[in-house]
Amino acid sequence: MAVRLIFSFDSEDYITPSADDAEKWWAGTMSKHGITACICVVGELVRALQARGRQDVLAAMASHEIAYHSDKHSAPPTWAEILDECGWQDGIERILKAELKGINDVRESLGQHPSAWCKPGNSWGAQVAAAMSLLNIPIFCDSPFALQRGQPFWFANTLTLQYHIAFDHYFDVPPSKRLRMMQDDFLKLCSEHDDGYIIMFTHPSRLVTADFWDAVNFREGKNPPREQWKPAPLRPQSEIASLQQDFDRFLSWVVKQHQVELTTYRQLFAEYKQPAPRWISIGEVFELAKKVSEFTYQPINGDFLSPAEQFSVFVRVAAVLAKEVRTPEAVPVRQLFGPPTMPPTEIQRGEASLKDFLSAVFSADEICTKTGCVPDRIVIGRQSVGPNAFMQAISLLLRHWQTSRSLPASIPLSEVPELPKVANEPQFRNYRFKGTWVIFPPEFEGLKTLEHIRLQTWTVKPAIPTRILKSRNDGATGR
Repeated sequence: MAVRLIFSFDSEDYITPSADDAEKWWAGTMSKHGITACICVVGELVRALQARGRQDVLAAMASHEIAYHSDKHSAPPTWAEILDECGWQDGIERILKAELKGINDVRESLGQHPSAWCKPGNSWGAQVAAAMSLLNIPIFCDSPFALQRGQPFWFANTLTLQYHIAFDHYFDVPPSKRLRMMQDDFLKLCSEHDDGYIIMFTHPSRLVTADFWDAVNFREGKNPPREQWKPAPLRPQSEIASLQQDFDRFLSWVVKQHQVELTTYRQLFAEYKQPAPRWISIGEVFELAKKVSEFTYQPINGDFLSPAEQFSVFVRVAAVLAKEVRTPEAVPVRQLFGPPTMPPTEIQRGEASLKDFLSAVFSADEICTKTGCVPDRIVIGRQSVGPNAFMQAISLLLRHWQTSRSLPASIPLSEVPELPKVANEPQFRNYRFKGTWVIFPPEFEGLKTLEHIRLQTWTVKPAIPTRILKSRNDGATGR
């Protein structure tokens, strides 16, 4: 088994001119060792390099894979703060408006459309993932979440990856111990991520700076005028040379490890990209109807469907059944986002008439098509129910049809959880902004931003390599 290794850089310090040389050193050193690194670039850094005449730095960076690290990074207001004032759709629009210039500047200056996006510090929101997927930046590369160690997963229609180990962790290790500690830690990580991926990252500027540039200027939400911004303090030259020597030796060592296979975000996405369009047979829908009471992603023919995809399938089958009194042979799997607001959880009465229910089916199917989201509530007669309650009711309808080839006079409605099982895992349930990043104002909680992240657990599912899906599908069709 091999471990897929990505080297990823958070290239962000646009205030400290001395950091430009650190960016160039890292890019050049990676190239020297035959490594294609993934450089997550802030839009303002590209503009600052141009203004300082550092075309040599831009050229060195452009020889690697380019990803995106926001337009202004920590300069207030941050992504999490912006989104705390927004709903779902206007949050996406705010992100698009704020980030289009940065993405364009990065692409034009470095000659590549970004392959991935990286959150600034701990600042992000589900609307960022949605906006980036709409802009064909389909990878979230430093997620705080993981379903399984060393394995990607899907969140808000974005392939989601974690960072694992940082060069930064070894800045303060004594030089006599640094290289050996890095090697030992890396080998341990490989054994824990066998047949998975590892992302090793750094902030290139920290090779030469003694503190983060943004902590110097924007700590605890401060927002001084630009003329008062200060460059980060610098390390002694002897310390920089020692770090360079050990990091260079580590790279020389790591590329020789037989169990390590170098890759990039773009290559990894090509291996996991979902085929489109995807269809699901009516037989698979009926099988899904038996399992959907467990509110989570579900395995189907060697792949998985997220709860949002399951909802899209059920309402489409039910809409055809309501209109034509038959089930289709197959339906498309729509990649919906989760509900835009928190759904209701109370059910006022136990059953809905068939007429009211089928009318609600048509409405829900139309909402999915128009908005690209799971509806946050579905009106059935005189009450509103959440999408999971509605999906569970459709599953009962389909199971009744499968056994009797008839439609019941009424449909039972039950109170059920409206967030998937994964939302209650500690990593999602306990996720916080307050106290997690030195840039946030001390009082910032971001409760609305957090709610939207939890709502998008409707879109969570494991990622399956395309080669495995193709092999399974070919086997199923006898090809």
